[in-house]
Amino acid sequence: MNLRGEMVLRAGWLIHKDFRARASAFGAGGADKLERLNLLLRRARAALPEYDVACAAALEGAAGLSSPGQFSVLPVMRRENLAGYAGGSALARLASGGTAGGDRFETRLDLSAVAARYAALLSVLKAAGWKMGDRTAALHPVEYSYFANLPAMLAGGQFGKVFFEFFQQYVLYRLVHNRVNVYYGGSIFSEPGAALALAEEAAAREPVLLITRPDALMAVLKSLRGGAGPRFKKLKAVLTVGTLLGESVRREARERLGAEVFNMYASTELGYAALSCPHSEGWLHADGAGHIVEAGADGEILCTDLDNALAPLLRYGTGDLGETASRGCLCGRAGEMLRLNGRKGKYAETATGRLYEAGVIDRVFPSDLPFFQLVPGSVLLPAGAGEKEAAAVRELLGVKAADYGAAAPGSFKISSSGKFCYLP
Repeated sequence: MNLRGEMVLRAGWLIHKDFRARASAFGAGGADKLERLNLLLRRARAALPEYDVACAAALEGAAGLSSPGQFSVLPVMRRENLAGYAGGSALARLASGGTAGGDRFETRLDLSAVAARYAALLSVLKAAGWKMGDRTAALHPVEYSYFANLPAMLAGGQFGKVFFEFFQQYVLYRLVHNRVNVYYGGSIFSEPGAALALAEEAAAREPVLLITRPDALMAVLKSLRGGAGPRFKKLKAVLTVGTLLGESVRREARERLGAEVFNMYASTELGYAALSCPHSEGWLHADGAGHIVEAGADGEILCTDLDNALAPLLRYGTGDLGETASRGCLCGRAGEMLRLNGRKGKYAETATGRLYEAGVIDRVFPSDLPFFQLVPGSVLLPAGAGEKEAAAVRELLGVKAADYGAAAPGSFKISSSGKFCYLP
């Protein structure tokens, strides 16, 4: 551990007693889960009357859990249940469209929860081979730019958020971590030149670690297929988060960039919940210290954040579909693992069944097709593409022309947080 990293660990320990353990390895550390769950349950029931009633019925009048096995009978939390958490004091107020879609939602964290999340981030970076001070480039949509959002934060009187975001981005990440943000617009998905310019700007930073969403990584990789693009000379690892990472994308990134690819399942609401390793083959290791990850009866991923005591999320419905299993991994680690398929309600009907985002990516990314989106009745394509490309999309995916008939060149549907999906 270098001096800079040791100073961070010592400072973190002053705030959170498990900070060093949590930062040392992903999923390490953590307090007694039953005790922690009952603390979170008491606070959630006190703040959310409707949730309290549902818990009383599920627990047959008991005030709390008598064993960890009872946890699965608790009702699923939804975003609409969380209005009672509004107001009050918090160190961090993080706004996001979130994992469950719909209106933007504010996640409130106290000092301990912020420290726990930061320790988890350090463990993720360590797993990717990063050391404190290694040069990092983080690709972000322009929607995340601090200075683009600053006027709205000031106008809304969010002075605490102004300070917190500045400290995080420009003091902690820029000065301590040696990380620089590289911003991009939605044009990288429709204009190859914009994607190549992003690749060139990122490569010029000579990063050891590249942090990006999978959708932006796809755009960068596509731009490099001609062979004339920039080289990432010092790159050792790529860390992706935010949308689904197809295995075909991971393979091409390894080959084209010469770097290992780590995929993280995380959200503003829940923090860093799961992380892949070089041997996990599409599965992700769940963070056993800070989270409980389950798959509901319909395949929806339910996630519990064990660190957020200010606004507890217990069995929170993420809106993501997947599966969980307790299994071993070739890396030698055993435990709960997670594999993701896509979003609830976001699928294409094919001759062989429903195809979710992960399946779409793995079928189409290896091809030379441009980015596209399937929307009811048509295939959205970038300018210059037409029926020829739409027909190729339908053939690759096995979807009917009656369902996706008209090629519709025009603007893609990009989320408010800058995300691109084939199935918006």
